[in-house]
Amino acid sequence: MKILKFGGSSVADAERIRKVAEIIRGKTGDGEEVAVVISAMGGVTGSLLKVCESVASSANDSESIIREIEDKHLGAARALLPVEKQPRVLAEIMSLCNELSDIARGASMLAEVTPRTSDLILSFGERLSASLLCEVLRLQFPDALFVDARDIIKTNSDFGKARVDFESSSRLIREFFLQNQGLKVITGFIASDSRGQTTTLGRSGSDYTATIIAAAVDASSVEIWSDADGVMTADPALVPEARSIEMLSYPEAMELSHFGAKILFPLSLYPAMMKKIPVFVRNTFNPSHPGTCISAGSAKGNGIIRGITSLRNISLINVEGSGMVGVAGISSRMFGSLSQNNINIILISQASSEQSICVAVKKEDSSEAIRLLKETFSNELSAGLISSVYGEDDLAIVAVVGENMRHVPGVAAKVFTPLGRNGINIKAISQGSSELNISFVVNENDLRKALRVLHQALFSSEIRRLNIFMAGTGSIGGRLLGMIHEQEKSLLSRRIELRICGLINTRKMIVCENGIDTGKWKTELESNSLQADFGKFSESIVSGRFENSVFIDATASDQPVQYYSGLLSSNVSIVAANKRANTGTLELFRNLQNSARKKNVSFNYETNVGAGLPVINVIRNLIAGGDEIIRIEAVLSGTVNWLLSEYDGTVPFFELVREAMKRGYTEPYPGDDLLGVDVARKILLLARESGFMLEQQEVQTEPVLPGGVPDGIDTDSLLSLIRSREGDFQHLYREAEARGMKLKYVASTEAGSASVKMTSTGVTHPFYTLKGSENCLIFTTKYYNQYPLVIKGPGAGVDVTSAGLLADIVRIAESVRV
Repeated sequence: MKILKFGGSSVADAERIRKVAEIIRGKTGDGEEVAVVISAMGGVTGSLLKVCESVASSANDSESIIREIEDKHLGAARALLPVEKQPRVLAEIMSLCNELSDIARGASMLAEVTPRTSDLILSFGERLSASLLCEVLRLQFPDALFVDARDIIKTNSDFGKARVDFESSSRLIREFFLQNQGLKVITGFIASDSRGQTTTLGRSGSDYTATIIAAAVDASSVEIWSDADGVMTADPALVPEARSIEMLSYPEAMELSHFGAKILFPLSLYPAMMKKIPVFVRNTFNPSHPGTCISAGSAKGNGIIRGITSLRNISLINVEGSGMVGVAGISSRMFGSLSQNNINIILISQASSEQSICVAVKKEDSSEAIRLLKETFSNELSAGLISSVYGEDDLAIVAVVGENMRHVPGVAAKVFTPLGRNGINIKAISQGSSELNISFVVNENDLRKALRVLHQALFSSEIRRLNIFMAGTGSIGGRLLGMIHEQEKSLLSRRIELRICGLINTRKMIVCENGIDTGKWKTELESNSLQADFGKFSESIVSGRFENSVFIDATASDQPVQYYSGLLSSNVSIVAANKRANTGTLELFRNLQNSARKKNVSFNYETNVGAGLPVINVIRNLIAGGDEIIRIEAVLSGTVNWLLSEYDGTVPFFELVREAMKRGYTEPYPGDDLLGVDVARKILLLARESGFMLEQQEVQTEPVLPGGVPDGIDTDSLLSLIRSREGDFQHLYREAEARGMKLKYVASTEAGSASVKMTSTGVTHPFYTLKGSENCLIFTTKYYNQYPLVIKGPGAGVDVTSAGLLADIVRIAESVRV
């Protein structure tokens, strides 16, 4: 025999009841006898609770609520049954609802709803739904039998959470099933005590009814039908990537449900576990899905972790004091005090030094728990043996569950390393000697992020996902988005997923938790109504909704820089094409480096110098290997080198500047290139990376344009100025040409100094052959002294810069491992 149980969402309306009937018909066709346990129609139990509240508060709306319940069932009956079958069923529904009204009126006269009366009122939900489903099934199975579980399941008189008398119940169930043939439709959730008074079985009571009956008749299996594809690896509402678990052991399922998994309640599994009856959790709305099988054995070799679950609204109660060390009975008194006052302890954690012990309780129990413990330890508090008893609210418990964790080293690292990398603070940790679960406490604001981080690390470790937020959607930012779109398949083949979750430019911004389509980002950004606000954009990044977050600065603005420190401190990695942070004050440079190091996040800015050339990483690798930078000479402006390479006096210099702007070689304001500001920033950064801690004003800079450029001049005026100085520039060019040399704009740093100036180079110098937008860097170091290290390649251009940014991002993705 199979026991099928259908939850409230499965029978919420006529169409769903029809679907349930189809599933039952399919199951009876297997040749095995079937019994069905049914919950109240979706929403009805909630309405019945409102009836209780209305009666207790004398709100006088209980009758209208009952009539809504009546209308719901009458409407379903009319939709499901042929006209000739309706009168008797409709009359039965109205009779039950009239009985309910009488009970509510009687209780309202006392303005009180006792636990016994509450159980009786709540019983009408299952009685109505089971009788209705039974009538629907009789259309196909004329011998279908309505069974009131109060006749076959006996409990004590602890109303609201009655304890089952298994001996009496099993005998009654077996006798009933032997004496009655046909398809049985049984009310879930309800039972009765020895005097015949209605009781209820508490949370997941209908599941409990199903397993009680299954154990009594030695059923072959129990199927729990709900609105989910089985037990999930995490709560899909918090972790969209959650997936169903194929197999669970009874202990695993109990651990998951104890810590918040909504499908099952631990007590409801107990009868099935005692008889080793497999329990299948299936989806009424996706019946072809196999769901989850809960049985005596876990799925060996199918992953270490089975699932992650959580509990909200938790408070942590701490008892601390040096006088606790070595004193027997402290824990006993603490737990006894709480237990005697019906305060449930959810988690326990104690320091090995014995100087502190903490317990997690429900938030609503926090104040009372603190009061009780202060009372219990009043003598110790007065004597200073216990220094404090206090609570922390707004917390959540996360539990990582799996039987295969036993005796496997490194599981804790798999759990806590990604949490630390994402800046999630752990308040308390608990792990039993059975090694079945690792539980810990976090701030409730961090719960969503913690679950997503863990789920990716434990269940999606084959995919390293970054959540990307980008400032700047111009030539560089736009091309980078294009590259990410073009290389999506290639990146996935390397197990890397780059999900664009936020974009901002000078006008608009968009933040999307589920990601922005990189093929349609322009449309999505422009159609979004949010006006650009970098403060709010930054707040979205650090809100706790996103794990493994990376901020990309593809601007040349000072505005994003002021948020770098906050982002790094919130465990957000940064990839910057923008040089302004690293070339601002030395204090800012050091602070950002220290923040990244302290939070163990990445601050990558390879494109700050040389576009896509490996410059910054080369310096770091040299120093890491014990080398010492003595001197760096470099042509660092691809823009200026292109201008100098192209210039031969036939095309005016200002025309070449205009062409460089058109090709995207220049900075947004070309004066930064011609004044030497951009090159000065680059050599300053190289100096700092080399260990020469200079301030910006210490870089001696000569402009490219003879005579310099006035401050505050706009682009059009700048081009006019260049045009007026064509003769001066032509003179410089002719002078170098006459000596067989070429003009190069060279930056250098050594021994704590740095400079940028126009230089004439001869044919033997590596700079002489540079063409177009090429950059060239010559490193003279302790190890590369006689033959300096030379790096040469394109140092400007949208493609190479965007590719350099992408490489920096991919390096971060490759580091996202436990």
